[in-house]
Amino acid sequence: MSSKQTFRVAVVGHPSAEQWLLATALSATRKRSCTYELVTDPKDKSPDILVVDAEDEDAVTRWRARDPLGAIPTAFFVRVPPRAKCALVVARPITSGRIVEALDQISRRFLMESTSTTITAAAFRMEEVAAAA
Repeated sequence: MSSKQTFRVAVVGHPSAEQWLLATALSATRKRSCTYELVTDPKDKSPDILVVDAEDEDAVTRWRARDPLGAIPTAFFVRVPPRAKCALVVARPITSGRIVEALDQISRRFLMESTSTTITAAAFRMEEVAAAA
Protein backbone atom coordinates (compact mmCIF):
# COMPACT_ATOMS: atom_id res chain seq x y z
CA MET A 1 0.00 0.00 0.00
CA SER A 2 1.82 3.08 -1.24
CA SER A 3 -0.68 5.83 -0.46
CA LYS A 4 -2.15 6.67 2.91
CA GLN A 5 -5.62 5.27 3.55
CA THR A 6 -7.92 6.42 6.32
CA PHE A 7 -10.84 4.31 7.48
CA ARG A 8 -13.69 5.79 9.52
CA VAL A 9 -14.65 3.83 12.66
CA ALA A 10 -17.89 4.19 14.64
CA VAL A 11 -18.94 2.72 17.98
CA VAL A 12 -22.45 1.23 18.13
CA GLY A 13 -24.28 1.25 21.46
CA HIS A 14 -23.45 3.27 24.56
CA PRO A 15 -19.97 4.30 23.57
CA SER A 16 -18.53 6.25 26.52
CA ALA A 17 -15.85 3.76 27.61
CA GLU A 18 -15.39 2.32 24.15
CA GLN A 19 -14.94 5.76 22.55
CA TRP A 20 -12.30 6.70 25.08
CA LEU A 21 -10.37 3.48 24.44
CA LEU A 22 -10.80 3.82 20.68
CA ALA A 23 -9.73 7.46 20.63
CA THR A 24 -6.48 6.48 22.35
CA ALA A 25 -5.91 3.48 20.08
CA LEU A 26 -6.73 5.27 16.84
CA SER A 27 -4.59 8.31 17.57
CA ALA A 28 -1.58 5.99 17.62
CA THR A 29 -2.21 5.07 13.97
CA ARG A 30 -1.87 8.62 12.58
CA LYS A 31 1.70 8.16 11.34
CA ARG A 32 1.04 4.84 9.59
CA SER A 33 -0.01 4.31 5.98
CA CYS A 34 -3.28 2.76 7.23
CA THR A 35 -4.97 5.09 9.71
CA TYR A 36 -8.29 5.10 11.54
CA GLU A 37 -10.52 8.04 12.39
CA LEU A 38 -13.20 7.89 15.09
CA VAL A 39 -16.68 8.96 13.98
CA THR A 40 -18.33 10.63 16.97
CA ASP A 41 -21.63 11.74 15.41
CA PRO A 42 -24.18 8.92 15.98
CA LYS A 43 -26.19 10.12 12.97
CA ASP A 44 -23.21 9.75 10.60
CA LYS A 45 -24.05 6.83 8.32
CA SER A 46 -20.72 6.66 6.48
CA PRO A 47 -18.25 4.76 8.71
CA ASP A 48 -16.16 2.07 7.07
CA ILE A 49 -15.93 -0.10 10.20
CA LEU A 50 -18.15 -0.54 13.24
CA VAL A 51 -17.12 -1.51 16.78
CA VAL A 52 -19.72 -3.24 18.96
CA ASP A 53 -19.59 -4.60 22.51
CA ALA A 54 -21.33 -7.93 21.93
CA GLU A 55 -21.87 -8.39 25.68
CA ASP A 56 -24.15 -5.32 25.67
CA GLU A 57 -27.49 -6.52 24.28
CA ASP A 58 -28.60 -2.94 23.58
CA ALA A 59 -25.46 -2.40 21.47
CA VAL A 60 -26.15 -5.61 19.53
CA THR A 61 -29.76 -4.51 18.97
CA ARG A 62 -28.57 -1.13 17.66
CA TRP A 63 -26.04 -2.88 15.41
CA ARG A 64 -28.81 -5.10 13.96
CA ALA A 65 -30.95 -2.01 13.26
CA ARG A 66 -28.04 -0.14 11.65
CA ASP A 67 -26.77 -3.10 9.61
CA PRO A 68 -29.72 -5.47 8.99
CA LEU A 69 -27.76 -7.58 6.49
CA GLY A 70 -24.65 -7.83 8.66
CA ALA A 71 -22.50 -6.61 5.77
CA ILE A 72 -20.62 -3.67 7.32
CA PRO A 73 -17.17 -4.81 8.54
CA THR A 74 -17.40 -4.95 12.33
CA ALA A 75 -15.10 -5.61 15.28
CA PHE A 76 -17.08 -7.25 18.09
CA PHE A 77 -15.83 -7.36 21.65
CA VAL A 78 -15.72 -10.96 22.94
CA ARG A 79 -18.02 -12.77 20.44
CA VAL A 80 -19.60 -12.39 17.01
CA PRO A 81 -23.41 -12.56 16.87
CA PRO A 82 -25.12 -14.63 14.19
CA ARG A 83 -25.77 -12.85 10.89
CA ALA A 84 -22.49 -10.88 10.94
CA LYS A 85 -20.77 -11.61 7.63
CA CYS A 86 -17.71 -9.34 7.80
CA ALA A 87 -16.67 -9.56 11.43
CA LEU A 88 -13.78 -10.25 13.76
CA VAL A 89 -13.57 -10.74 17.51
CA VAL A 90 -11.54 -8.56 19.85
CA ALA A 91 -10.74 -10.97 22.68
CA ARG A 92 -10.43 -10.07 26.35
CA PRO A 93 -8.63 -8.28 27.79
CA ILE A 94 -9.76 -5.46 25.49
CA THR A 95 -6.68 -3.32 24.87
CA SER A 96 -5.89 -0.59 22.38
CA GLY A 97 -3.36 -2.91 20.72
CA ARG A 98 -5.94 -5.65 20.22
CA ILE A 99 -8.45 -3.17 18.83
CA VAL A 100 -5.97 -1.79 16.28
CA GLU A 101 -4.92 -5.33 15.34
CA ALA A 102 -8.56 -6.27 14.69
CA LEU A 103 -9.13 -3.09 12.66
CA ASP A 104 -6.00 -3.85 10.62
CA GLN A 105 -7.27 -7.36 9.91
CA ILE A 106 -10.70 -6.02 8.93
CA SER A 107 -9.24 -3.37 6.63
CA ARG A 108 -6.96 -5.91 4.91
CA ARG A 109 -9.58 -8.63 4.65
CA PHE A 110 -12.72 -6.65 3.79
CA LEU A 111 -11.81 -3.13 2.65
CA MET A 112 -8.60 -3.17 0.61
CA GLU A 113 -7.94 -4.89 -2.68
CA SER A 114 -5.04 -7.25 -2.23
CA THR A 115 -2.57 -7.01 -5.10
CA SER A 116 -0.72 -10.07 -3.83
CA THR A 117 -3.88 -12.17 -4.22
CA THR A 118 -4.42 -10.80 -7.73
CA ILE A 119 -0.83 -11.54 -8.73
CA THR A 120 -0.97 -15.02 -7.23
CA ALA A 121 -4.23 -15.81 -9.02
CA ALA A 122 -2.82 -14.56 -12.34
CA ALA A 123 0.34 -16.63 -11.89
CA PHE A 124 -1.75 -19.69 -11.04
CA ARG A 125 -3.82 -19.24 -14.24
CA MET A 126 -0.61 -18.91 -16.29
CA GLU A 127 0.72 -22.17 -14.78
CA GLU A 128 -2.55 -23.90 -15.75
CA VAL A 129 -2.24 -22.62 -19.34
CA ALA A 130 1.38 -23.76 -19.55
CA ALA A 131 0.52 -27.20 -18.14
CA ALA A 132 -2.37 -27.64 -20.61
CA ALA A 133 -0.17 -26.83 -23.65
